[in-house]
Amino acid sequence: MARTGNFRTYFHDQIESVRELYSLTQKNKHPPCAAEEALIREIEVRHDALQAVYAELDEFGVGMIMQNGSGDLWALVLPDASEPGRFRYSVFRLNGFYSHFTTDTLDEAVLDAFKSGFTRVAPRDTLEKMSTTIEWKKGCERLVHIEAHQRDALTFTEMLAEFAKIEAKYDQQQLAA
Repeated sequence: MARTGNFRTYFHDQIESVRELYSLTQKNKHPPCAAEEALIREIEVRHDALQAVYAELDEFGVGMIMQNGSGDLWALVLPDASEPGRFRYSVFRLNGFYSHFTTDTLDEAVLDAFKSGFTRVAPRDTLEKMSTTIEWKKGCERLVHIEAHQRDALTFTEMLAEFAKIEAKYDQQQLAA
């Protein structure tokens, strides 16, 4: 089978592989068996979902946000600031960013995020809305201490003490409101 190397046809290529596999193992069998049909239907659903994500990318471009099936994690697709010419998707949740993954191309970043479970297009204003919440602000403040702990500038106990100060600060703000 000829592989296109096109990230946008990833699942279509899988369908072709399934058909090829079944044709080799089920010599001259027509029509396709139930297992082959079921597998192809499942892959077609994924293909259609991926095409919807790429359609959003084509319309919106970098800065597009994808969402996982549970709706509690998001992936922001953008150029990689630390590696010019490459792309990344940065994963975030209600309390801020916590991970990123770098790829060579924009289409590859989208496919990688999709395969990691970010299978739906999120509303375009997701990050703007989230970044105004108290949980997000606390998460951003915690991140400074997490990074300090990772550099061995803070012990784990000291980091937890800083977290407690952050919680107390926001508790005070909520009481005053």
